[in-house]
Amino acid sequence: MKNFFSFFIIIVSLAAFLFFVKPQYSEVKQMEEKGKQLEEVLSNARKLQEVRDKLLEKRRSFSKSDLTRLSKLIPENADNVKLILELQNIAAKYGLSLQSASSKKDDGSKKKGKTSSKKINFDVETKDYGTITLNFSINGPYQAFLSFLKDVEDNIRITDVRDLTISPSQNGGSYQYDISLETYWLKDNI
Repeated sequence: MKNFFSFFIIIVSLAAFLFFVKPQYSEVKQMEEKGKQLEEVLSNARKLQEVRDKLLEKRRSFSKSDLTRLSKLIPENADNVKLILELQNIAAKYGLSLQSASSKKDDGSKKKGKTSSKKINFDVETKDYGTITLNFSINGPYQAFLSFLKDVEDNIRITDVRDLTISPSQNGGSYQYDISLETYWLKDNI
């Protein structure tokens, strides 16, 4: 009977180990693994917070005029009207008249069924920017137009001339310039 009782205790101990202790032990191991992952996430969050604080401190060190210039370089929104007015002011400076302006905003996202031909994306993965294509016509003398283009080139806002067509106007010494410009704006991806 003593052997039977010892054998019974061993079987009960093995059953308790298999049905209670082992599942609990594996659950504890999984929780330890999750704990390590959460610690790693917490550590990464602290590092990101430090980087964010350093960047905010760096941003605070910029002068207000530098921040204004930076927002003109690549604005945070697609303000077509402001862009047209800016170009109109430059044209008026040289006695040119801006006519028939139209714009197309592209936020950089791919839409179903539409393809973008000849588009160069700087950051295809995140698409942190959008483009504005502005088509317009200007009438005036050639030298004034060259001065206009020079001012557009020297303008702080990033602008690419994509297409230019020059045709003679009916009145002598004047030309019609059909221009397609492309400029960029930042999207708020935060």
